[in-house]
Amino acid sequence: MITYNYSIIRITPNPVRSESVNIGMVVVTPTGPDVRVLESVNKIRAISKEFGTNELERLKSKLETLLSHRLTLAEAVNLFQGSINLSEIGTFNASNDFEYEEAVDKINFTFITPEKAKKKTVVSQKRIITELKSQFSRYGIMGKNIDDIYNHKVVQNYPLSHDQGLYAELILKNGIYHLTETLDLRVADIKQKTGESAFKAITMNAARNLWNKEVNTILVYAADFSTERVNSQQLALASSYSDKTFNLLSNEDMGHYFNHMLSAAGMIN
Repeated sequence: MITYNYSIIRITPNPVRSESVNIGMVVVTPTGPDVRVLESVNKIRAISKEFGTNELERLKSKLETLLSHRLTLAEAVNLFQGSINLSEIGTFNASNDFEYEEAVDKINFTFITPEKAKKKTVVSQKRIITELKSQFSRYGIMGKNIDDIYNHKVVQNYPLSHDQGLYAELILKNGIYHLTETLDLRVADIKQKTGESAFKAITMNAARNLWNKEVNTILVYAADFSTERVNSQQLALASSYSDKTFNLLSNEDMGHYFNHMLSAAGMIN
């Protein structure tokens, strides 16, 4: 049984009106922060038109970076006390991934989902990252911090360029680097996906420039047939900078992906 600490993310866009809305949560896990925010800004639009999808993504990225490398959750709660603030720390217990997701869903329903909504507004999960990290943990190759890269473990948010704010989502080193970037195309916002695709391309290109031939760049994306067709340009952009591309929704693809990573970690021949 593991005890997890969490905090609710709340915004107050207009200090004069003092209207607040809960927009997500952050959970501290043994493998790093799990930051989840609303997929839709409809709830936020009720009190502000200035805070949209891009702001949500930037906030999520900022919290992930700060909690991965610089701050504890308690320190973050003390730091974020303005228009964006974090609630007092709560806790829940879970023995496995199912219980973890069940507890997170309960927190989402209690604090974040609009009460009168007919359909639950689900907070966006780092769905691909969550699944990959869970699988790497089962294999025993998920590192607890970035220093575990020297132990042939997979680590998260490995710095490529502090000045540019570029971090590898998942990376493993054993002889050469094996970098994984993820792209979830199941979200309907094409503009958002275009921006994310470009950022993934920039990140993989930065890794290639940094390590030249000493890095394998891998893209793991999620899309069914129709979604992949609609987002073909976004996928092509990111894929052009990856050495290998795998679809999370394909069992065959993911079998090849994990075989590659386990081989890179020295777990299989």
